[in-house]
This record gives sequence, structure tokens and C-alpha cells, in this order.
Amino acid sequence: MIRVLVILFALLLLLLSYVLLKKPQLLTPLLIQEEIPSFLKTYGHFYLTFGILGFIAAIINLKIIILLYIFLVLILAASFSLKLAKSLKK
Repeated sequence: MIRVLVILFALLLLLLSYVLLKKPQLLTPLLIQEEIPSFLKTYGHFYLTFGILGFIAAIINLKIIILLYIFLVLILAASFSLKLAKSLKK
């Protein structure tokens, strides 16, 4: 059961990376213009990497690796949220 949830989580991360890398115009009305390409591309690559790592963690299927993976993704998501909040137009 946990393997299925990790795979769904990895698919969600891959979808987010696609949006950040290929369709950044969805977030451009919210952001300050000079930070758009590097900020979204960086986190898009991070989400792509963690999406691929999610599939590897699901294949290995060790509880400690899956928990470490979820912990690292949560830290990445918190970092993205803080960076996005700083970049919003005032």
C-alpha cells in the first residue's frame, strides 16, 4: 500500500516539475519579473529529481528509505513555499 502512495507522490512531483519547467506562465502573474526563469527552473529540476527518486524508493521498498524520501520532499516543498512567498508581488 505504501508503495502505491509513494508512486502517486512521485507522479505528482513529476507533474509539478513539468508545470514549472514547461509552463511557467501559469505563475508569472504572481511573481516579480526578474526572478522568474531561474527560480522556477531550479525548483522544477529539484522536483524532477525527487520524482525519479520516488520511483527508486518505491522499487527498493524499505521503510527507512521511504520515510527519508518523504522527509526530504517535505523540506523541498517548504523551501519552495517560502521562496514563492518572498517572490510574490506586493
